[in-house]
Amino acid sequence: MKRTFIYGTIILVLILLLSFSFVLLKTFTKETLSAVLGMKKRYLLLSAVFLFLYHTFDNIRLYLLSRAVGLKYSFKYGYSMSLINTFGATVTPAHAGGELAAIYMLLRKGASVHKVMSIVTMKTISGITFFIVALPFLIHQFVNNPQFIKPVLELLFIVFAGAGILYAAVNYLIKKNARKPSIRKLKDTLRKYFYYLKIFGYKRKTYFLLASLSSILLYLSFLMIAPLLILAFGNANIIEVLKAQLGLLYAIFVSPTPGGSGVGEIGGLMVFSGFLEAHQAGAFVIIWRLVSQYISALVGGVLFVLYLVKDLRS
Repeated sequence: MKRTFIYGTIILVLILLLSFSFVLLKTFTKETLSAVLGMKKRYLLLSAVFLFLYHTFDNIRLYLLSRAVGLKYSFKYGYSMSLINTFGATVTPAHAGGELAAIYMLLRKGASVHKVMSIVTMKTISGITFFIVALPFLIHQFVNNPQFIKPVLELLFIVFAGAGILYAAVNYLIKKNARKPSIRKLKDTLRKYFYYLKIFGYKRKTYFLLASLSSILLYLSFLMIAPLLILAFGNANIIEVLKAQLGLLYAIFVSPTPGGSGVGEIGGLMVFSGFLEAHQAGAFVIIWRLVSQYISALVGGVLFVLYLVKDLRS
């Protein structure tokens, strides 16, 4: 995991240098600097508030799912986890590292592997709730922006194909080596893992429903950052900006680049240019990406290193 995050960080920095340079070269004019300096501070502050709400709902989601299976930690620790998960997601393709970071941070609290696996699985499933609720708007965006359909279909194919291959491989190994102690231990872990998953289906349904609601609210908080930053530059129809982002949100999350880097900047330039003056668009995209993702990832990266050093010394 450490090497994955290190290599991902290096690739991320290189892509950001290229994408930020492209955006600035394409859009920077003598009016750009004055537009940035003239941004309305109250909307910048509000965007920071919604970033805080994003991490709060992310924290609540994992906190509820952990409590559902008896894993306890402080709410303050949950904020650290949210930031570190953002770092993990930002330095890996398709945001996969966010789940790895969550596993590491939960295991630090002494939870068993099968319990942590069930929590992270339900976290991922609860996150899908938002996309189900937003499906009519997503379809509308895909009709208007067909270039986003291909990457989503590719992701679904990879996910289902990968899950099928993984299931077949694990099932084959278990049957072939059923008597080996390591396989018996794996079978026991998987049995307990599925047991905890079933718990969320009947004994802890309320926890899962609240976690799903929190997932919806965290994505809405994330989506609110862009219209507020546009308002900092001038005027905007908040509903239209929210709808315009949905296809881009999908594209960023399925991107093969770390944290959707490059895709977020170039795609953001395409999506938000219609709401801004030409000299404002590039500066807006860079500020939006910094506020919505990269600042949190930077703080999370520092926290991750601190926790890692602490664990290595203990």
